[in-house]
Amino acid sequence: MPPKKKVKLLKLPPEEAKWCLDRSNRLSFKDEIVDIVTEQRLKSLRATAANKGVSGRDSSALHVSDNSSALHVSDDSSALQVSDDSSTANELTSVTDTMLLEVRDHLISVMTNVVNEEDKDDDPWMFKGINMSHLFRKYQATISEILVKHKTLPVESYVHELASLTHILFLCKDQHSEVAEKVFSLETLQQLTASLETEIISHNREFPTDHFMTITNTLTDLSLSIKTREEAIMEFTVLAFQMDYGQKRLLYGIINLESELWSTYFDPLLSCIISDPDRLIHLRWTNTIPLEKGKSRPDAVISEKRQLTFGSNVGYGEAKREQGFCRKSLCLDTLRLAIFTKNAIDINKLDGALAFQIHAFNITFYLQQLNAKGIYTFVEIAHFRFPQSLDDLPSLFTLVNIRKLLGVSDVFWSRCTMSKRPEVIDERYRKTLVSIESMIDTAQDSTRQCVLRYGH
Repeated sequence: MPPKKKVKLLKLPPEEAKWCLDRSNRLSFKDEIVDIVTEQRLKSLRATAANKGVSGRDSSALHVSDNSSALHVSDDSSALQVSDDSSTANELTSVTDTMLLEVRDHLISVMTNVVNEEDKDDDPWMFKGINMSHLFRKYQATISEILVKHKTLPVESYVHELASLTHILFLCKDQHSEVAEKVFSLETLQQLTASLETEIISHNREFPTDHFMTITNTLTDLSLSIKTREEAIMEFTVLAFQMDYGQKRLLYGIINLESELWSTYFDPLLSCIISDPDRLIHLRWTNTIPLEKGKSRPDAVISEKRQLTFGSNVGYGEAKREQGFCRKSLCLDTLRLAIFTKNAIDINKLDGALAFQIHAFNITFYLQQLNAKGIYTFVEIAHFRFPQSLDDLPSLFTLVNIRKLLGVSDVFWSRCTMSKRPEVIDERYRKTLVSIESMIDTAQDSTRQCVLRYGH
């Protein structure tokens, strides 16, 4: 009788991993995993880093075998490649049959980096005495632990967490995830969001009262058929010559709405506040793969035009013009916008990149910036509802909406430009995780909750 083949186990499972598996039937990952497992993992990684000098590019990674009763440690470092060379930024990583294991390799490397970068980061992102760099890496490690256990996550409930794995921190007022709250605390998230929004956009842009009353009265007369569309356009055209650049572009957008509202909805206004051919910036509805690479196609791009060809992109848009789209589709659009704008910053060396998302008659604007080493913030800066017809046009032209639109225009023209310090972007850069789709649950469930607002 031939001898039995020996099964080679390279190493015993880490203490905290065994602890997690032994209790997997009793743990609620939103509560216990976040608060306990991450701390157990961090303690183990600290000890490993201290004893063996583990680096951020260390090849050790956890592989979950088909029999989940044991964890094997692999010496295969061919998993998800994370390049430190920004010259190859965001190149596609091939998807193979072993992608799930490769993703797990990457997730464990994220947890290892929590320890290594904590020790070597001499310029952490501090906010009110709180080390946000460390908390963000802890947040990434938490999500990595959850994914090692659950393999995929529903994008509707975890769009913030999936974005964090490609180094993006979602910050939207009153729209924070439960997992992020446990790591950062709700108070910290609220204060950070408010601080960044105040720093990015001003909602106190002045608009002359007499101009506001003239426009409001004309729009009211138009909706009541007291004035014709041609008369309103003529009055606004004359008035525009008395305004500064931002106010004038906004009024041109209102003029465009009067003539094109029924067919194109958002484009007449957007093409005036975040586009200007005289400044060689164009809003285009292309549905093509952007120059910054990737596999997805944005519905719209905001591009610089160099001579006869379009060059670098400084913004992106996604649009779902009907109300009935499911939340999964909307969340995927939001996640894509976050990745598009991150890639634009990395490749084009921008200070910021703008994104807008349209759902039916609602529109939300975001700005992405590279705030610290390995931390890109994706901040909601404005949200409002567009009119459905000329009769509703006066409801758009309120002082609140005017200030929002002027603020968005100012943010775009002042921040979505090539950085004067590209070396800082190179230093802070982290590679985009292009295989993030493999981490998303493919099932669709209308009962899943989403903290992001769509259509409200």
